[in-house]
Amino acid sequence: MSSRALRKLGGKSLEDELKRLDIDVSPEEDVADKSVSEDDDQPAINPPKFNAFAFLDGNDEVSDNDDEDEVETQNDSKPADTTKRIESSTPPTSKRKSKKKKKAKNKSRSSTPAQETEDDEEEDIDKILAEVKRKEQVAKPSPKTTLESYDFEEEYDSTLEPCVVYDSNFKNFTTERLKRSLPLLSIKSFKNLDQDQEYKNLFGNSLSTELIEDANSTTSLAISPELLQQFKKLGKMIRNWGGKDRRSIPGTSRKLLLSKIRDDWLPTQLKSVSMEELGEDEVFELLRYKESDVDDSDLRTKVSKERNLGVRYFRFNKVNDTKNRVANTRFYASTVLTPDPESLMHLLQQNPYHQETLLQVAMVLLRQGDNKATSNALIERALFTFDRSFHKKFHELVSSAENGLVRLPYEFFSNRQFHLNLFRYIVSLGERSLFETALTYCKFLLSLSPADDPMGVRYFIDFYCIMSEEFGYLIQLAESPLVTCYTRWYTPGIAFSTVLAYLSLNRVDDAEKEIQKAYEAYPYVAYKLLTDVALSSVPGVKESDFKVTHEVAVSAETYLVRAKLLWQSHLGFLGSSLEKLFKTKHKPNSTSYASSLFGLLSFGARNTDELSNEVPFNLIRFAILSGENKIMAKLPKSIWGRDDLFEFDALPPKEENSQELNIHGGSKRICDSLIDYVDQNLLGAIVQENTRGIEAGLSPEETALLQEALRNVDGHSDGEAEDAD
Repeated sequence: MSSRALRKLGGKSLEDELKRLDIDVSPEEDVADKSVSEDDDQPAINPPKFNAFAFLDGNDEVSDNDDEDEVETQNDSKPADTTKRIESSTPPTSKRKSKKKKKAKNKSRSSTPAQETEDDEEEDIDKILAEVKRKEQVAKPSPKTTLESYDFEEEYDSTLEPCVVYDSNFKNFTTERLKRSLPLLSIKSFKNLDQDQEYKNLFGNSLSTELIEDANSTTSLAISPELLQQFKKLGKMIRNWGGKDRRSIPGTSRKLLLSKIRDDWLPTQLKSVSMEELGEDEVFELLRYKESDVDDSDLRTKVSKERNLGVRYFRFNKVNDTKNRVANTRFYASTVLTPDPESLMHLLQQNPYHQETLLQVAMVLLRQGDNKATSNALIERALFTFDRSFHKKFHELVSSAENGLVRLPYEFFSNRQFHLNLFRYIVSLGERSLFETALTYCKFLLSLSPADDPMGVRYFIDFYCIMSEEFGYLIQLAESPLVTCYTRWYTPGIAFSTVLAYLSLNRVDDAEKEIQKAYEAYPYVAYKLLTDVALSSVPGVKESDFKVTHEVAVSAETYLVRAKLLWQSHLGFLGSSLEKLFKTKHKPNSTSYASSLFGLLSFGARNTDELSNEVPFNLIRFAILSGENKIMAKLPKSIWGRDDLFEFDALPPKEENSQELNIHGGSKRICDSLIDYVDQNLLGAIVQENTRGIEAGLSPEETALLQEALRNVDGHSDGEAEDAD
């Protein structure tokens, strides 16, 4: 079909249409256009009715030679990838050519020159129409493609300034920033979790394997030799109990990662917790319950990106059988209703692997009797109960030092117990001067929830960095997204300890820049360091010049309680640098950069007095769990009036609405607590007995005897629980 006929059908100039679509016209096409007469002035026909391909079906067959010439022309004029796109956009034309090749072979030699010329023109038109169709497809992308290409995290990635206020799900800590932070969260090797490894590094060959084994076999609890011998016999009867390396787990070929089995631990195959991995839908529900300003589609994108990176979410579940519900009830009654340490000791004897009791008794022994050895042994036994229950995938990621990809959401009660257990263990390691191992556990604890940081690792990790001489790591941490995403993540400890790290590496110029940055962020902390640590002062500068909120006071004290120990080798630099800064930059009634922006930007119309009482929950937890009286004294008085401030579960998260998380076809509340695992009937009976004892004027010991008698006759008696063993 000729170009003239096509233009008659289209009703307007083909050249104009090609120009509209920004397609160049070849010289041959210009010559054809000049041969057009007054036909171009005919009235236009509606373009949608025009279907040039319907007429192309009636074309004469194309010869093999013409087809080959077309391919050669395309190869010469355009790159190979462009040719592929054009061919793919016109499948009907390509198929018609391939089907008619055989018929065209017999007619190719008999074609006249005039016919060949007309065929060439038609082939050129085919190419032009194919190009037109391709241009239209490129110019009009589908709405679906545009929607899927949107990624809300790109907006946060482009933001260089840190966020002042915490947002829901910490969206400023994007997946890309997490990816850059993974090397800092990694424990490097699971061997670094073993305290014996640090002993070997400290003492070298002088510390023999036999000496370490003798230390591991030493009992920390009061146990008779006869009972110890029975434990050893029972251990031989249970397959894979301990093994030569004391790390074998009964019922599996995996090894313990965080603990070693001791001789005075009762051999048993029963577990007090289990572990499961959360699916994508469950993780989505977990993030959505606390979200207020992000669409569900954006949360889906975040969950999908994290999963593609390799992040996995896990949950510990308490074994909720009769024996454990009785133990939970007795623990609740002995800690929440009527605190009774003696009752806890008795409960521990009957339930040697009840995690809450182990951790609580460890703190009782530490406070009342200063029995650190026994306290540490109980903390390590509690750690064993979690260690033996690790999910296979969780175990693989930790053993391969990819712990930055595992998440244990703080919303789940048993997960909170594991966070608390690690916190207690870090403190015990520090008391034994095992600072390298303590730093490794700090990384591990932070990696379990790097954005929420529920235990406030950022308030003490700098101490273990300095004490273990990991100066380079601390500098990298201070410059990483783990600190720079939010102003609160740049804690006083990280700010001023980074100065020490530069000084220890003889980088004095960098130390001077860093101390200026720390001064601008925390001028009040700088003043206290100058007066209380460097024992110096600047005329005209006094403590009343600073506006100190509760958050600033508490966070400052978390660093000041250990600042003297850290700065004792560089007091000269500290004093001279801070004196110079206060003389040149001090302004009366100044506050920190973070606190000032916090007051301006956070929580909308809330007044300044209310904002001044705001203290992050992780800072409150750290202040309470640290046991430091100076830190706890800085907390607002209103904190101590809360009804959810327990040592075994300080400030548990709560959802405003009783939302549920679907798991395995059932449903569980997202934020559970100990009360969900308590036997309400038994708890009511215990309360009644306590009330009777008080009315009768009985002593606590006599009331405890009545409770014991009640348990013996109750349907959920301890004797029944012991038979289960």
